[in-house]
Amino acid sequence: MTLKERLIAKKAELKGLETKINDGDEEAIKSGTKLTAEIDDLEKQVKEADAALAKIAAIGTHEEPAAEPSENPAKSLGENFIKKMKKPAKGEHFNIAVSGFKAAADPMTVPAGVVGAITTYDTNIVTAARKELNVRALFNSETVSGNTLTYFIEGAMEGAFAKTAEGAAKPQIHFADPTPKTVSLEKIAAFIKESDEYINDAPFLASAINGRLLYQLSLQEQVNLVSALLATSGIQADTADLTSAVAIADAVRKAKKNIKKATGFDADSILINPDLKYILDIGKDSNGQYYGGGYFGNPADQRVWGLNVVESDDVTGVVIGAFKTCGSVVTNGDGQSVDATNTDADDFTKNMMTIRAEERLVLAVRRPAGFVNLTQKA
Repeated sequence: MTLKERLIAKKAELKGLETKINDGDEEAIKSGTKLTAEIDDLEKQVKEADAALAKIAAIGTHEEPAAEPSENPAKSLGENFIKKMKKPAKGEHFNIAVSGFKAAADPMTVPAGVVGAITTYDTNIVTAARKELNVRALFNSETVSGNTLTYFIEGAMEGAFAKTAEGAAKPQIHFADPTPKTVSLEKIAAFIKESDEYINDAPFLASAINGRLLYQLSLQEQVNLVSALLATSGIQADTADLTSAVAIADAVRKAKKNIKKATGFDADSILINPDLKYILDIGKDSNGQYYGGGYFGNPADQRVWGLNVVESDDVTGVVIGAFKTCGSVVTNGDGQSVDATNTDADDFTKNMMTIRAEERLVLAVRRPAGFVNLTQKA
């Protein structure tokens, strides 16, 4: 029975009590009062039901559009830039900036669903052989809120832990002659020009940013870090016959000892020119056996006196150091940033787009004696 049918039935039942109610029948009056309340409630429900049905009729039979699936997270700065470019802020066309992005996974992966539309442009990327970008990882990483940093250059550690009697004064440990040094974070930047036709080819543009622009930025940062380290006043210096594998190995072991003696810290890595690493790899003893295990081993996995080995042609000799404890790469927290515009110079009239990459950073060497620069003996 529908709501309206129940209402009609209750009204008919009340109508049937009319005579008895007029005669003053007490039971009929009670039943009439109860039926009146039920009728009022049913009338309210019928009214609400009619309003709901009217709304349904106005909506029609069209289904509400399904919610858009959440986008896959960007996996690289270049890919994140593409996402920003596809949904620019109101009033912005290509004036887009993306910074401080942390990749989730493979930096060269482009999100699903991004389809390139260019067929008349050559989007092949031809690059020269790539250098390893592993120098920055040797150092500790720090961030500051501004663009300047004041840190203390620390000398040798003085004092040591010792047994102390109950109630006796405890020995003090400190670093000699801490000297404050204020440095400004250096901005490293460059830009490239691309045809704005390429904006429709998101995979190419993402790979151009990741594979060319950001790589070149990181490459220059690596050069600057090595240069800054070698120019630091107070780092230790030594020489050896760098044409001999044994001489190189002996000098590295000596440097490891001197770093421990001067700072109290253990060296963790060596930065070595590839030509000198080659000399180490092919070094043989008097029986003609390779010191490093020979060509059946993996030279990249071999350590020298327990130290991590990183090859870089940014050094001409060998740098031995307690990189993690004695030096830090300091940034302002924004990380590498990518900006683009089509309003630079005559970009708009030439259908070009300018893409710029930059980062602010500086190398802080707090304990210069934690590094030894090993060069060729005269």
